[in-house]
Amino acid sequence: MKTLQVVKKDSIVFTGTTPILLLFVLFIIKKFLNFRWILLVHDVFPENLAAAKILKKDHFLFKILKSLFDRIYASADEVIVIGKDMKELVHQKTHQSNNITVVQNWIDSSDIGTEPKTNNRILQELNWLDSETTIFQFFGNIGRVQGVENILHAIQKMKYAHLAKFIFIGDGAYVARLKEQIQSLGSQNILYYGSLDQKEKTTGLNACDVALITLADGMLGLGVPSKSYFSMAADKPLLAIMDRESEVADMINTHHIGWVVPPNNEEALAKQLDEIVLAKYCYAFNSSREVLNEFYSEKVAMSKILNIIRKFT
Repeated sequence: MKTLQVVKKDSIVFTGTTPILLLFVLFIIKKFLNFRWILLVHDVFPENLAAAKILKKDHFLFKILKSLFDRIYASADEVIVIGKDMKELVHQKTHQSNNITVVQNWIDSSDIGTEPKTNNRILQELNWLDSETTIFQFFGNIGRVQGVENILHAIQKMKYAHLAKFIFIGDGAYVARLKEQIQSLGSQNILYYGSLDQKEKTTGLNACDVALITLADGMLGLGVPSKSYFSMAADKPLLAIMDRESEVADMINTHHIGWVVPPNNEEALAKQLDEIVLAKYCYAFNSSREVLNEFYSEKVAMSKILNIIRKFT
């Protein structure tokens, strides 16, 4: 009811994809009011439900939801997506491409600082300050579609696992299972640290040499891991475990700030991990923080969004 009071004829309405009920409401109202709708897509329904294994694609309910949401997304006058891979997926849903614009995710890098490993409280606490090992970190949501199990299996296949340490920081639906797997492996070089308060984000993100960024198989076009931008703010090279056509993989290759290996390929990941630890920090990459500030800042994103809004004013 409040939406009906706010939205008027000739209004410019800017929304995200949640709450999901709002999409239905605007879809219906738009049939009666001549307003302009700019839709910022972070979630692609119902394809994301299939990727999360909540609903199978051959289920009749999925087919009904897909038909409905395809029409909803297509009814927006302008669609903003957060990755090139997502643009392709939304294009397949709407059969339109000239009204879809890519505006990559952004963060304020001033919220996250950089610090030497030797000054990091977490690494000091763990006594992980030796120069012989490379520390890999998984930071953020530890969920079912993050591909954590693939990482653990790859670690077991490494030839030089003794030269690597792995720390998992965060919370999520997969944590209990992660703890069980780490315990069964019995390695002192693999640790679940727990979650951190927001004010300790800088400390957490700097507790590594290399940031692990995952996008599980089947998630192409359905999301862009925001943790990649946070790790870039901490000026860490990224090891992306995902499809090479994904937004983050494209960013890494374009700006030369890390490595990319395909998802669900334990052998390829194990080989890449071995190569990284043998490189002994000699990566010769560009500064990921500088890339973030130049191409993925709030200023850059807001400029693109304002240009879209101005088309209707």
